[in-house]
Amino acid sequence: MKPKFLPQFGRYAVAVTAAVVSFFPILWIAMIALKERTDAFAIPPVWFFNPVWEHFAKAWTTSGFSGAFLNSVLVCAIGNVLAFAIGIPAAYLLNQRRTPGRKAILVWLLISYMLPEFLFVIPVYVLYQAIGLYDTVIGLALVYQIFTLPFTIWLVRAFFADVPAALAEAARLEGATTAQIIWKIYVPIAAPGLAATAILNAIKMWNELAIALALTFDRAQTVTLAVAGFRGYASIDWGAMAAASIIVILPMAFFAILAQRHIVQGLSLGSVK
Repeated sequence: MKPKFLPQFGRYAVAVTAAVVSFFPILWIAMIALKERTDAFAIPPVWFFNPVWEHFAKAWTTSGFSGAFLNSVLVCAIGNVLAFAIGIPAAYLLNQRRTPGRKAILVWLLISYMLPEFLFVIPVYVLYQAIGLYDTVIGLALVYQIFTLPFTIWLVRAFFADVPAALAEAARLEGATTAQIIWKIYVPIAAPGLAATAILNAIKMWNELAIALALTFDRAQTVTLAVAGFRGYASIDWGAMAAASIIVILPMAFFAILAQRHIVQGLSLGSVK
């Protein structure tokens, strides 16, 4: 008879191994950011050292990194506002079976989300050059709706499906409008799901590179592009680049950790019972 603890031990072993494999590259980058240049690529590796913080100060004050950081924050904020302003009413309407073309719209949204974002860059580039939205934060937030809006509608629609229809019917009998039903009944009840959606949208926009590379140049540069700015013509400032990478990782990591309860609760809210 096999010991009962073995299956549980195996699960823990797999989880620990996955965590170590996932975390090790971040640990290695952090070590490069905290080491002197002579120790950063020493062979064999230097595991015990006195940390230095000059790379972080250099990363923040050079190559326009701090401005790019602010641009990314603004893009994530504006992108989420736009996605929810359109996605919440759309999700509510797509939950109503009487909505014309409901199934076709849902299929179109799914296809739109599956298409590679870079496919839209050339026509959007030409359009933005013509109307003055090239290299602007608002322009970048708008084009990110290509993937954030379908994702938001699909998730919010699942969360709204768990809201009891009787509440909406009772509110309608009391004279509430559709807008009041959405914002005063559905949104508060599905708040954990909306929080999870906002976090996932922010992570996606924060890490995006290809569209930002094509549609920005200097004024609306994001953090993912700013990290590459530490690469020179004939050399790379590895310490500053590693420090910049850690700075880019930390906000989303801390945000996800602090809001993990909302993420789990939100994603489970729309699950099939």
